[in-house]
Amino acid sequence: MNKLLGYLFSLSVHIKLATLIFWVVVAISTVSVMINIDIQKNHTNQIIDELIKTNISSNQAFVSDFILTHNQWELYKFLKSLCLSSMIEEAGFIDNENMIVAHTNTKAYRLGDLFQNQDYTKVPFVQDGVAFGTFVLKVKNQTFFGMLKESLLAHVLLLMFSLLSLIIAGVFVGRLLGRLDLLAHNAQAMIEKRWDAVVVYQGRENDEITHLIQTTTQLMHELKDSIEKEEKNARIAHSLIILGEISSSFAHEVKNLLQPLKLLISPTHIPDAEDMPIIHGALKRIDHQVVDFLALAKPADFKYEKSLHVKPLVEEVLALLQSSFGLKHVSIESKVDEDFRVKMGANGIEIIVMNLLTNALEAAYELSTIELSWKRSQRAGYSLLCVKNRGESMDEKTKANLFKPFYTTKKEGSGLGLFSIYKIVYLSEGYIEFESEHEQTTFCLYIPCEEVS
Repeated sequence: MNKLLGYLFSLSVHIKLATLIFWVVVAISTVSVMINIDIQKNHTNQIIDELIKTNISSNQAFVSDFILTHNQWELYKFLKSLCLSSMIEEAGFIDNENMIVAHTNTKAYRLGDLFQNQDYTKVPFVQDGVAFGTFVLKVKNQTFFGMLKESLLAHVLLLMFSLLSLIIAGVFVGRLLGRLDLLAHNAQAMIEKRWDAVVVYQGRENDEITHLIQTTTQLMHELKDSIEKEEKNARIAHSLIILGEISSSFAHEVKNLLQPLKLLISPTHIPDAEDMPIIHGALKRIDHQVVDFLALAKPADFKYEKSLHVKPLVEEVLALLQSSFGLKHVSIESKVDEDFRVKMGANGIEIIVMNLLTNALEAAYELSTIELSWKRSQRAGYSLLCVKNRGESMDEKTKANLFKPFYTTKKEGSGLGLFSIYKIVYLSEGYIEFESEHEQTTFCLYIPCEEVS
């Protein structure tokens, strides 16, 4: 029973409403048939009453004379006249002792026999207070199909009305469900922030559902403006925070590099041949930091003009890194789908793939395998780029500072590789997830894309 109820509840609204309308029509038709049968019965009773009133009552004098004079032939003819009605099948007359005086069915009922049939309608015949006997009338049985036949036109009209009601109800239900689907579509578009997919209803209905759709659509547009404004403010605030961190980190790095120069180049100390390599090394590091800082400060040139397939760009980066993989004896497994195009320029794609693979290669164990995959994400409007390697897991401090500029755990690292990835993905309205535990590190980048039809 619970399974049946669960199945019924799982049916679509269209089927539920159509079923409800069907049973309402069936109920109305059944009630109509029952009322018609009752009317037919009442009609039969009216005919009998009319027959008694017009034929028997109006001929009391003649009938009483037939009975008193035992004129059975005239009484028989009178009974035959009663059977001329479409509702009377047989007629008879019995005396006060239920003995048959006359009957139209002479084969079944003989004169002088005791009348014992209870299926007849009995009409007492009384004149001037004297009971002469009883008329017995056999009413024709009105079958159910006979009644339907007599009221065929009414039932045909009822059937046509029912079918017309179903058609009209189907149209109204279809339009109602269409508007509800539109409401659900707009809500899903709002959840996924696909504001361009929000559809404004253009129908002629002006009921509560239409008002609900119009109100929610207006709220969606207001919410869109509010979210875009908040996101813009959040981006500005975030950019200021990043700018502060970059400036602080850059100043700290340069200060550390200037420290030995202050000691080696001073009024009291003249650099000798042993000091020159240290001075040149410090100046070289300062120059490297300045170049990186200037590159970081340049406006982004990775914004796309048209969406791109990523497979050729990934293969190009893999070809450039092939020798590096060979030197460390690390293999690469790459699986890139071609059923999407990312909303990012070629330069941005190459920077992301290059930095991810370089970091994975440096962290990977020898003879291990790096896995790269790029496919459509289950989240609409995004592609998913994942790079996985086996190597030493990151500690909590490294995880907390992973995307901060100039933070690095490498001796020769600049600390800008992952920050560059973060910058590109962030400005492309994507996001990054990573996991590093049990000697396995995985970076997953959600990058906006367009589906290929």
